Amino acid sequence: MLTLRNLILEMIAKGADLKATIDRLCLEIEAFGDDLVCSVLTVDTDGFLHPLSAPSLAEDFSMALEGLMIGPDIGSCGSAAYWRKPVIVTDIASDPRWTQFREGALAQGLRACWSMPIFDEAEDVIGTFALYYREARSPTDAERAMVDVCTHLCSIALERHGRVLERERRANIDMLTGLANRASFTTALSHLPCADPGTWALLVVDLDNLKVIINEMIWTLKVT
Repeated sequence: MLTLRNLILEMIAKGADLKATIDRLCLEIEAFGDDLVCSVLTVDTDGFLHPLSAPSLAEDFSMALEGLMIGPDIGSCGSAAYWRKPVIVTDIASDPRWTQFREGALAQGLRACWSMPIFDEAEDVIGTFALYYREARSPTDAERAMVDVCTHLCSIALERHGRVLERERRANIDMLTGLANRASFTTALSHLPCADPGTWALLVVDLDNLKVIINEMIWTLKVT
């Protein structure tokens, strides 16, 4: 696990794409056993699930989770995110939390699923890390330790990705109005086609006393 940990941390440090990093983590974990399948979902601030990486799962099965709200009986991952603690389903065929997803899981030969919530530094749930097995059973101590390492690595990767997105947002958004700023405008212009004249146009609107209005808004914000 030390080699795997160093590999993923190096990818994060070098700024590798988030999905590529988590895909590599999942594939490395799956190499530990033929009956092991790995999945990582993200959880947005509103509590909705979004598939991030599941390289060995059928795409339709994975995407069935897209946009689902976490809840006490939403499979292993939705439940783990909701309860903020590990959820171990040893038999998908009989567990009531899998009623909505059982048919798709069993069709792929998946019999057990253990999910662990991924937390950020503020202790908010930002994702889930899950292991699927092709036999109905509980995790071993070694597997529990492996999941702990993986959730920690996922947390680091997700938080770094979030910081990068926030820096990009701040670089392209006016913090007072929330509108696209000059840098964003310049970037948009650079992507417009120029080979055929007349394919696009630029509308310029002049607002009288705009500077006065902005200054009054700033003063109001300072007072409140």
